[in-house]
Amino acid sequence: MAVRILFKNTMLRSGIALRLNSSIFKRESSYRSSPIAQDPSFYAKYEVSSSPEEWKFVERLLPMTIIPTPSDRKDLPSGWQPQTATFGKYPYFVHRTRNHMLPVYLKVSMRGTRRITQINNVDGNIWVLEEAIKKYLTRIYGDKKIIATKVHEVCGHLCIHGDYVSRVKEWLLKKGL
Repeated sequence: MAVRILFKNTMLRSGIALRLNSSIFKRESSYRSSPIAQDPSFYAKYEVSSSPEEWKFVERLLPMTIIPTPSDRKDLPSGWQPQTATFGKYPYFVHRTRNHMLPVYLKVSMRGTRRITQINNVDGNIWVLEEAIKKYLTRIYGDKKIIATKVHEVCGHLCIHGDYVSRVKEWLLKKGL
């Protein structure tokens, strides 16, 4: 770009028409100007092998196709706990995600001023779950905070106005969900 401006300015000042080579105006970053790819052997030396002994080194680099079943240990350093409650123990049930994590999320909107705790994958009587969580949070916070909730029964979502993610996760783990 700078070369083009320089030549335009010299043409205007001197009044002499310069014959410019088309290579000056050629863009080096476009797809057309890039060289055509050659045979892979030109770039690297390789050898095709179908040996099972060598394949085991490749397999450990590939991503896993299935999510492994987690262990039943409760003393993991991350604090993760397996789901111990079964469907039917409570009138509600919160399914774990496919990665075996609690489906409790913090939704931040309105430039960070609105924070909503959302619980997904709720099955059963979602209204009983809402009352139980409301009672738990009012016991912790008392009259200092108003616990406002919204239930989306069809999708199985429960939204709580405010950042209560850690408290809700703690309560769900205590219940075994």
